[in-house]
This record gives sequence, C-alpha cells and structure tokens, in this order.
Amino acid sequence: MHSGKRLSLPYGDKPPASGIWPSLMQLCLGTVGRWSQWLAVAALTLMLDALGRSAEADTSISVFGGLLTDNPWEEVVLLPWKIDLQRPGLVGIAAAYPLGAPIQLRHGTLDFAVEGQVVRHFGLQRHWEFNLPLSVGLTPRRRILSAIDRVAFGMGLSYATYEPALEMQRGRGRVEQTLIYWNAEVERHLDSRPGDSIFFRLHHRSDGFGLIGDGGSSNGLVFGLRRRF
Repeated sequence: MHSGKRLSLPYGDKPPASGIWPSLMQLCLGTVGRWSQWLAVAALTLMLDALGRSAEADTSISVFGGLLTDNPWEEVVLLPWKIDLQRPGLVGIAAAYPLGAPIQLRHGTLDFAVEGQVVRHFGLQRHWEFNLPLSVGLTPRRRILSAIDRVAFGMGLSYATYEPALEMQRGRGRVEQTLIYWNAEVERHLDSRPGDSIFFRLHHRSDGFGLIGDGGSSNGLVFGLRRRF
C-alpha cells in the first residue's frame, strides 16, 4: 500500500558489503561499470547518426517525456488506480534503426530494431541516462480496440551518470548505475500526418531480479511523438 507521500531526498549512504560473494559481485560490477560508459557513447552515437541520416528509409526519431512512480511495474500494469506519481521527471530523445526486413504474419507485421536513447532527469533527480535496447514490434492488420496501431517491447542495458536517488530510496539504500532496461509501448498513427505517431510507454530500469547488481528499480509513465522517415 502506498501512502501517497512524495519521496524526499537526499537518502542514506549505501551500506558496505562484506564476504566473498559480495566481493565477487563488486568485481563483476566493476567490470560492467568500465564498459557501461561505452553504452552511453553507443546510444549517443546512434542517435546523432540517425539525425544526420534521417532522410533514409525506416529510420525513426522520437521525443518523449514523463514522470516516475513509486510502484513496481506489476502495479502500474495491473493496478493502475494505485499509481503514485513522484516529482522526478524525465525527457528524452531516441533514434531507432531497423534490424532486417519486417516479417509478414497472418495477423500483422513483425519488425525488429535497435534504439539509442538519451534521457535527462529533472526535479529531485538531475542525471543523464543512456539506454540501448533491442525491440520487437507488431503492427496488426486491424487496430486494437480501434485505437492502437502497433505494440512493442524492448530490452537492453541502461547507464545512469549518477546513482539515481529514487532508485536508492526504493532499493532501501542499494543502487546501481548500470541496470537492465525494458519498455512496453502502444502506438497510434496520426492519420492526418503520414509518418508521424504518438505513443505511450512504460519506461523501466531494474536489476532483473538480481541478474545484474543489487539495486532499486524505477518505472516511468512516458508519452512521446515519433516520426518515421
């Protein structure tokens, strides 16, 4: 149950770990941390390259913004009336490249892409975030519920330039800069503007049930505008 109170900052220090397994985990995370900054470079490079070659077919550029919540993703999806929006907000820009040709299925078209995201957090958090997910999307032959033209899911890695304060609070002092990132999205094409669409996305960062580090998670509710070229 959520009290509805907004989380306050700053939070407590991360407790030190001891023992052989925490030491091995810290060694692994140190290795991840060294190459995770290359993730930020890759995401930024992908986005800038797409901006420079936006006239090429199938490239898409998206801008988006939203707010973070003090909820696990299961509550956001299954119990939306319990969503507890927080003051940390985010804005971002993303560029996506297709991976191979779309696959025609009986009920629609399946497409694959790699997406580079550059995200800026504001309000109670003021750090940059770089995400590099691989995504799969389905465009059904008929609109879903007469409103949705495409659904998509993406997963990859995420790197934050500082330890995110909201994730530290939700993780009770445990926080990691490099985490697993995934998003779930619904999209609606704008009939009056061919090539343009609006989308709603669940923006998620977590340790993947302990698969990478031992930090808190965060979930954002994001609205965006996309243009395909």
